[in-house]
Amino acid sequence: MKEKKFDFLLLLHLMFGLLVLGISIYVNVTESYQLFPLLFVLMGVMFLIIGLREYKRTKNLWWGIFFLGTALFMLFVAAQGIVN
Repeated sequence: MKEKKFDFLLLLHLMFGLLVLGISIYVNVTESYQLFPLLFVLMGVMFLIIGLREYKRTKNLWWGIFFLGTALFMLFVAAQGIVN
């Protein structure tokens, strides 16, 4: 029987997911939309981690490229929100 190894990417995925969830609940409750750029940065990093995990798990490059493109788009939107 194989032992489960500690997966650092899973830990990062869960941490960023909880941060995104917490900030989005805060934004929804307070209706203060000033944290949206930070939310998009965290979501972009989370999608980048998801892409890395999927590539590592399935060795399928297409899902990795899809999540990488999504992460880059979210980071671009966050940069636009910070600049404007």
